[in-house]
Order: sequence, then structure tokens, then C-alpha cells
Amino acid sequence: MKRFRKAKREKAWWVFTKSAAVALVLACVFAIGFQTFLYKTVTSQCRNEMAYNTTSHLEKISDIVSKKETDEDIFRETDTRLSMYTHYEIYLEQFGLLDPQSMHAIQIGPTYGKGCHAVSALVDSDGNIVASNERKLITLLLFDKDKENDPDRGFYICDEEKLGMGVVDNLYEDYAELSGDNAKNIYVSLEADSMYINKKDHTFVPHEGRFIIETYKPKGFFKGEENGPTYITDKTEIKTETKEFEIDIDSPDFELTEVHQGISSESNPRYALFNFWGADKEVFGSFENEFTHPDESWSSYSYRGNNDGTAVFGDNVSLTINKERYTLMTRYIVNYMEPSLVRYYWTYTILVAALLLIIALLYAWRRCVRNKAEYAMEDYQRDLTNTLAHDIKTPLTAIGGYAENILDGGLSEDEEQKYLRSILDNVAFTDSMVSRTLRLNTMSEQRLTREKVNAAELVESAMKKYEVLLEEKNITFTLKGSAEVKANRASLVTIIENLVSNAVKYTSENGTIRADLDRKRLVLTNTVASKVDVKELKQPFVRGDASRSNVQGSGLGLSLAERAAQLSGMAVKLSCSDSEFRSELRF
Repeated sequence: MKRFRKAKREKAWWVFTKSAAVALVLACVFAIGFQTFLYKTVTSQCRNEMAYNTTSHLEKISDIVSKKETDEDIFRETDTRLSMYTHYEIYLEQFGLLDPQSMHAIQIGPTYGKGCHAVSALVDSDGNIVASNERKLITLLLFDKDKENDPDRGFYICDEEKLGMGVVDNLYEDYAELSGDNAKNIYVSLEADSMYINKKDHTFVPHEGRFIIETYKPKGFFKGEENGPTYITDKTEIKTETKEFEIDIDSPDFELTEVHQGISSESNPRYALFNFWGADKEVFGSFENEFTHPDESWSSYSYRGNNDGTAVFGDNVSLTINKERYTLMTRYIVNYMEPSLVRYYWTYTILVAALLLIIALLYAWRRCVRNKAEYAMEDYQRDLTNTLAHDIKTPLTAIGGYAENILDGGLSEDEEQKYLRSILDNVAFTDSMVSRTLRLNTMSEQRLTREKVNAAELVESAMKKYEVLLEEKNITFTLKGSAEVKANRASLVTIIENLVSNAVKYTSENGTIRADLDRKRLVLTNTVASKVDVKELKQPFVRGDASRSNVQGSGLGLSLAERAAQLSGMAVKLSCSDSEFRSELRF
């Protein structure tokens, strides 16, 4: 036979520990899932960007081939195209959590994303690179505003490798130093007053000009604007500095020309898009061997992960230019450990973990409150049953004693009647005690409806039941005040009748009972022979006197009043002095 075991009660610390552990597990699950989500999001966006970028390059190269006659012109325009437009952008939404207006608060891409790069090259069938996005100084020059078909207009390149001029090398080095490895908060642009221009091969060297270094100090979250995402906020401070440069060269191929900034300028020649474009030499160099000795396994959207947290996405596309076969090779280097991406990951992971912990603690607190209430009810019912079993022995003992006396015989008729009446009285008392205990035990299950009740009428009605007892003990009763209370009538009757019964029962002879009533409370004050300890008087079967065998009271009246008051949203307060007992019902 299986032995019954009492259910073990949960300690508060154990409930909180389990809840926190569950929150921690869920936070870890979220962290892993969120990491996977970010990885797949970045990967998917990167591949989509590569597909779009490749298609755009192929369309533009096709357009260049249709307009340019010589391979030299085609490759030069393609070189410019690859340098300026080999790029990708990865956006991660903030979900409006940290900045309600932010749509793309996290932006990762080459030139400003740490460890993120984009390289591309057009390679002929012999493995020679004929165009690439290796960093170049590029500008757009327009010599005649009215001649749209002017052969001299177009993009001009200042390529340090092709020109082989030390002064050009210095210009590249100055740019790399000033740009701070393309930090997000630094933007370097150039202005020129004059340039050495070679119209034959569309090359140039800036003569006099300046670097403009703008340093952004963001104070808020990044947000999007109408023309696209930006890292500048309304509260951004911008520090602008300039550094002049002057380059002198002596070459018959170049003509020194004064230039004017902006396509809308009225003076010619005009220049625009004057800046460094493309991947830096070191990054491009790491892929140069791969471009010149292509791996056939690299097909469209290939992927290669590295141990340093970066990944390389590759795409090789074949095309034909003037009946010759070429391959357009593109490589995107994505850094999954890019600082802004890492901050993004940990921000949401910590926020979700904190939210889960708060929910877990609230749940644990609620569980502890419910446990406390359940355990208190269990203790209450157990104590109620134990006390009832203890107190019911007294009348049962009396009944047994009276019955034995009757069975023994030899009693007069008056004595028998006396014992029988005592037996009936004890039976009635026992029945009353059991009934009131059951009522007290089931009172919380009642559903209460409220109505306006005249409290003064209930007090007077309760006192009328004790008119004979009041006369016998010469007790004077007075009622002062009146009030209409919105409450459940049955519950209010239970409370008032038990308070009145308690007052009448324990008022000394020749004493007084006074009822003071207003719309906030009812106060019953009665005289007593001695001070009573009221600390546990509202507990079941506690009478406040030394004799627990006193059959005149069950000790349940104030317990019933207290329980009915709690269920009705009221409160019963007791106090006692040497001469007066005071019971107060607060509505």
C-alpha cells in the first residue's frame, strides 16, 4: 500500500531561484536565436546586395561598351565605375525601441564598418586585371556646358600606380592619415582651385587645393532621413578643419588649368565628385592573386568563413566585351564582430534578459503570495478542525455523563428532566458550533452583491433579539447616529449580529452598551469586568477568558464577523481597557 506523503511546501527563496533560472534559460535561448537571426539577416542582405551590385555593374558596362570605341576607354570607364559603386549596405532596424523615429539605426558597410570591405575586378582570359576598384582619386570634369557630346568631358583618374609620381603617393598617404582608416565619425573631402589635366588619357593631378576634415560627434541615436539612412542626428556637433596642399609636376602631357567646383557653376571647366573612391591598396592586394589566378569553385554567391569572425562572399560572372571573354569578380568582406553590430546584439539581448527576469520575479512574487494564502488557509482549516475537535469534547463529555446518570437509575423525575434538558442544551450547542464552523469554512466561496442597507435598522434588529437578556442583566443600550451603507446585506447582518452578540454576552451586569454610527464606521462599546487581551480574539474558538469550557459561547462569533468583513472589503478593529470593550466596523 502506498504511503501518503504530505506535499512539501515551497520556500520563497526556492520559488525565486527557479523563476530566475527559467528566465536565464530563456535569455540564453533568445541570445542564441537572436545571434542566428542576425547572422542570417546579415548574410541574406549581403547576398542580395551582391546580386544587385553585379547586375548594376553588368548593365553599366554594357552601356559603356555601346558608347566607347576603344578598349582603353571602356576599361577606364569601367575602372571608374567599379571604384565608385562597388559597395554594400546592411541595415538593422531598431524596432522603435531605443529611438521611435529610427528606421535603420545600425548601418554596416565598407569604408566605415570596421573590418568590412568590398573589392571587385574585371579580369581578361589571360588573368590580367583590366579594371578594378582599387582606391583612386577621381573627379568628373566638364569643359563645355553646351556640348553634351564633348569627348573631353567625363571621369578623370589620378592613379598613383599608373602615374608613378611620388607627389601623388604623398597625396594618398595624407588622405589615409586624415581619414583615420575611414572612421564613422570622420569624413574627408577635397576641393581644388587648379589641376594638371591630361585630356588624352583622362588623367589629372590636383595642383592647389585643400582637404576638408569634418569630425562628427553624435550625441543621440542615428536615424533615417528622406534621402536615405545617415549617421548624423539633430544633436550632432561637427568640427571642420582644412589642410592645404600644393603639387607641382613638370610633364608635357598635362596642362595646368584653373577649375571651378560644382556642375552648376557658370565658369568652365567645372568639376564634381572630387574624392578618393574604392578599396584601399592593402585590402585589394589580399585578393589580387585570387583575381589573377581564379578558383573555379567560386561561383555565384559563394561563401567562405574565417576564424576571425569575418566572412567573404564572392561572385564571378562572365561577360563578353568586343568578342573577348572577361570575368567580373566581386568579393564582399563582412565582419560579424563589427562593433556597432556587437553593441546592437548585446543591447537587445540584455534588454530581453532584463525583461524576462522582471517577469520571472513578478511571477515568483505572485506565486509566493498565492502560496502564502494557500498555506495560511490550510493552516487555518487544520487549526479550525483541531480546535473544534478539542472544544466539542466538553459538551460531549457532559452529554455522556448525564446519559450515564439517567441509565444508572434512582433519579427523581425532576432530576431526570434536568439532565435531559442539559443533554438537549449541549446537543444544541454542539450543533450550533458545528454549523457555525462549517459556515466559517465555506464563507469565502460566496459571491457577494451590493445594495444600499440601513445600518441603524440592522443594529436595532440585532439588539431586539436580546431584550430579555438585557432586562435580566439590567444592561442599558443606546444608539446614536445613522448611515446607509452600500454592502451585501447578508454579510453586513452577519457582522453586526455577531458584534452585538459578543457585546451582549460579555457585558457585565448593570452595564451599558453604546452604538455610535456614521457613514464611515460603526462603533460598539460595552462595559466589562476586566481587561481582555484582544490580540487573538478574532481567531476561531478564542473567547478571551480563562475558561474554554464555558458553554455560553463558542468563540466563533468574532471570527465570523472578521471573515465576513474581509470578504466585503471592510475591517473589524478590537480594543479593550480595564472597563470597556470596543469593537469597530469600518465600512
